[in-house]
Amino acid sequence: MTNNNNTLKGKRILISGKGGSGKSTITSLMAKTFQKKGYKILVLDGDASNPRGLTGLMFGLEEKNFPRALIDFFGGIGKVTCPVDDPSPLTRINDNIPVPEKKIEISKEIPNEYFIEKDGIILFQAGKIKKYGQGCDGPVEKVVRDFIVKGDYVNLIDAPAGIEHFGRGISKNVNILLLVLDPTLESISIAKRVNEFCDDIGMKNFGIILNKIEKEEIKNQMLEKLGELKDKIIGVIRYDPKIVESALDGTSLVESNAQNDVKMIVEKLEK
Repeated sequence: MTNNNNTLKGKRILISGKGGSGKSTITSLMAKTFQKKGYKILVLDGDASNPRGLTGLMFGLEEKNFPRALIDFFGGIGKVTCPVDDPSPLTRINDNIPVPEKKIEISKEIPNEYFIEKDGIILFQAGKIKKYGQGCDGPVEKVVRDFIVKGDYVNLIDAPAGIEHFGRGISKNVNILLLVLDPTLESISIAKRVNEFCDDIGMKNFGIILNKIEKEEIKNQMLEKLGELKDKIIGVIRYDPKIVESALDGTSLVESNAQNDVKMIVEKLEK
């Protein structure tokens, strides 16, 4: 399928939310939706605390088949610094030109061991916490922040859970910020704080997705608690047992009502 809509080509879209809100699932569903619409898709798993990550969620693969951590390509934690201690941009090994200024050419620079390419989707893992006492995940977040590639890929970035990463400037190089809210007061609180962050940095393209909505009453309660922020909502995703089943079985996501809801969100983003 050929896509004639150029609106989102080359854009970096950050999907954020509290732990358990469903941001990784929505990232996966969005990737498949974009793929069906004919886009070239790059997905970056930036959540260091989720061992299974998007590789298992999207493709049903076991850890032995996961791609090598992208942070290793840049020299590992020994070279990549935490953006709080050192806000300088990410660079390649033996190259002082920042990646945001000299974008990565995947086909020429990145060995196949660092990504999985399947069904028109390229998937990277920024890095995972694998050892006790491994240290701060700040270096991984610098990779997430600055890994910018050449080409007209739609870049979908699954952010770390919570809001700590905003303190490390993870949204610096993104074009669209999406915040996933599940029906909890904690999610509402995070939405209000993230909205303040967006005001501080002048981020205009900030949208909210309500997720795991079982009843109209639940949605109405969330709208009431969000107040003026309800105008930021770009979509509502219904609670879907098929999503729960695939998550528990460890299989890749299948067609579902949630997928249809995500399709409507993608179409709204295109407009």
